[in-house]
Amino acid sequence: MLRNKHLRLDQEKIAKARRILRAKTETETLDMALDRIIQEEQEKTRKRNVMRRILALRNTLGKMEDPADWIRAARKERAIP
Repeated sequence: MLRNKHLRLDQEKIAKARRILRAKTETETLDMALDRIIQEEQEKTRKRNVMRRILALRNTLGKMEDPADWIRAARKERAIP
């Protein structure tokens, strides 16, 4: 949903962001910047979830001497629906 907004923004920041993002317009600049922030947050969330699963698997399996055992165990865990 698109809505018109009237905001007071720092023109220098918009110009710098526009150059960095290679955007054609200020509206495109702000849209691209917001997309990047959302994408970064989704990536952080995904990484946190992966780390939680790794730690849970590690706690379940206990100490393993051979790193290859971790890989085998993780593959078995992934194969279970």
